[in-house]
Amino acid sequence: MDKLKSKKLLAALVEFISYHIFPFIFIFVHDLNNYSLHGFLIIMVAMVALYKEFILTLNPNRYFHILYSVIYLILMLLSLHSLNLFVMILVFAQLAFLYMIRYLPDNYKNIASLVENFVVPSFMSIALAFTYMHFISVTFVVPLLLVNLATVLINYFEGSKLDYIELIAISVLSVLLFLLNYISMWTALVIVVFVVTMSLLKKYRNFSQPNLFYRVIGNLILII
Repeated sequence: MDKLKSKKLLAALVEFISYHIFPFIFIFVHDLNNYSLHGFLIIMVAMVALYKEFILTLNPNRYFHILYSVIYLILMLLSLHSLNLFVMILVFAQLAFLYMIRYLPDNYKNIASLVENFVVPSFMSIALAFTYMHFISVTFVVPLLLVNLATVLINYFEGSKLDYIELIAISVLSVLLFLLNYISMWTALVIVVFVVTMSLLKKYRNFSQPNLFYRVIGNLILII
């Protein structure tokens, strides 16, 4: 049991780091690194990662959610003069989404997975980027959303006809975004190769990993 908890805490740490990978490298690559780390924001982001990967697995009740929210609200009050209100609300919204999926019926598992593996990671990275870049650009948001969508498709891939259609769809979407100048040809190619390779490895080599693994690899590939 202790080993399981240790693994979950480690997963929470990696989840926390994963939110920062693409935003921070994007900042450095584009020479936007005139910033200072915000301590309260780091704690807020860590609260989301900890809840998602560790606390949620312990089946917390509504009293815990109230206490957790109060702690977050206290951090918000302490940060009012130094942190953008929109960012604080955006981060808290991800916590609220995670609270909600705790109470979703079993037949809504797909929605829960979409929230955990696409919505929360995407908007956490956007919140961090907005804080340290002071703006959000299409060149940041589109590749981020695309790679997070790709990791969700890999998780769902089981080799059915619909799964292959989804692979074709995301490949076509990547090409269209390139033609519309939202992403570079290199980014489009890398994402297509990544999602197809991981999906086929999962199908034919039984290589299956948690979404967090694919998301970290996907963000690193975007950087390279």
